[in-house]
Amino acid sequence: MTSVRIKLCGVRRPEDAILCAEAGADEVGVIFAAHSRRRVTIEEARRIRAALPAQVPLVGVFQDAPLEEALRIAREVGLAALQFHGKLPEPAGDLPLYAAVQVNGRDLARTSSLAGFRRVLLDGPSGGSGVPFAWSVARSVRGSVPEVFVAGGLTAENVAEAIREADPHGVDVASGIEGPDGFKDRDRVRAFVRAARGAR
Repeated sequence: MTSVRIKLCGVRRPEDAILCAEAGADEVGVIFAAHSRRRVTIEEARRIRAALPAQVPLVGVFQDAPLEEALRIAREVGLAALQFHGKLPEPAGDLPLYAAVQVNGRDLARTSSLAGFRRVLLDGPSGGSGVPFAWSVARSVRGSVPEVFVAGGLTAENVAEAIREADPHGVDVASGIEGPDGFKDRDRVRAFVRAARGAR
């Protein structure tokens, strides 16, 4: 069985990006959504990209953003993929596109119009809230899209259970690896990666 991929998201500082990479993250995410407390500027994202090892992809996260705008930012920053929440664009271009889908209980907010997206990220009822959903729902989506990731309320304490229940291709975490100051916490980052790796 292949190892689950780990995306550590909501990085706002170069030193946190380095921490995530050294801990073993497969991907690092930066958020451009206007209303997110983890939002970064293009210049901040550039510094984060420059701090990361070349082999660690940087994923840009967008909310209700036009594809053309996201692609422009991707070129300026050096993003490897684009993740969309809210209104999804019509897939186009050369970069991998990821679609975030909210799950309320066992109900998917969107199950159609996902053709052309490389990955579906199943998130809690409110993106970025740190609220989990019924992880077993992911099994109903797996097979209909190339990749299924789970997010929402994941921590070092529950990520192994989420992986066992969801059988996802990967997991995505932001708040679950942060300290009280809102930045990435070294111990929580390392514990999360260790727990996710040990789940399979």
